[in-house]
Amino acid sequence: MNFGNVRNDNLGGRTPRYPNKVTGMNIKFTIAFIAIFVLVSSIVFSDDGELFYGEKFIKSLQPWIGGLYNSVSFNLWNLSLIYEDSKLAIGLRLHDENTRTESYKLGFITAKRTLDKSYFDLLTFVGQTYGVALTLGYENYSIPSTGFERTYYISESQVIQTEYSKTWFALPSIPIGESSIGPFSLNYEGFSLTKMGKNQPAINIKRGFAVIDTLQLSYVQLGSIHSLGFYVFADKSLEQGVTANLGWDFEEGRLVGILGGRIFIDFQDFRFFFAVYGTYVPTSESIKYGMWLRFLSPISGDLIIQNNVAYFRLKFSD
Repeated sequence: MNFGNVRNDNLGGRTPRYPNKVTGMNIKFTIAFIAIFVLVSSIVFSDDGELFYGEKFIKSLQPWIGGLYNSVSFNLWNLSLIYEDSKLAIGLRLHDENTRTESYKLGFITAKRTLDKSYFDLLTFVGQTYGVALTLGYENYSIPSTGFERTYYISESQVIQTEYSKTWFALPSIPIGESSIGPFSLNYEGFSLTKMGKNQPAINIKRGFAVIDTLQLSYVQLGSIHSLGFYVFADKSLEQGVTANLGWDFEEGRLVGILGGRIFIDFQDFRFFFAVYGTYVPTSESIKYGMWLRFLSPISGDLIIQNNVAYFRLKFSD
């Protein structure tokens, strides 16, 4: 089940009225669960360490943890334990995945290429609280590469919607008379989380990086802030680089600057992308920031924090 990567613009990406006040899932609580999961991962995937029957046994249980707002889910195989606002519940999961491939000739060898993948995940839980969570997702591996994932989480006390989307494509130069324009490339990724109800804090982070010939541009949305600027020190895939933007905060009605960047980190067995964006106005109530960690191995998943509202979903890498 995926307590998940979903976005929703129904609230316009509004950030909390009082960002300094911890809302939703407690950040220390979030970090504690992630630290435990990372520690277990390092033991399971260490060169000389074995846990119970080893790595294969752990992977067969398909363990993962997910959290959003004040809800945390512990999952083994098709069983789940949900902790929400000091209440416990147990759940059953139903999930399926469909991967489509095509065959092609590579010399005298016939090879297969993955075209796309679609999946769904349904969780129902009962106990001191009760509810249902549904995730739908799709990934296309052709160019342009696209994907989306949407999750609906409905319990006795809250309704949450999340949405994730991504797009990447590259085009060659287009000849125009004796000259040309291009090449072109775009790397977009966005995530939003909304808790239904008035004035509820939300996560809304979107970033798009584009290259037109030698011009490198960036767009970043951080809650109620929309900004445009330049993307410098970027690699060819546009996965890494530094953002320097100027934008408008529609909640506070002021001009603001956005600084941040995204970098790939390979530390021994751990590989992940680290991105952070933020702005500070002395007359504002606090720094408005967004942090996004995308883990690749030995665990995979996301940790996203915006103005003290957190979302995470982590599992062992395939």
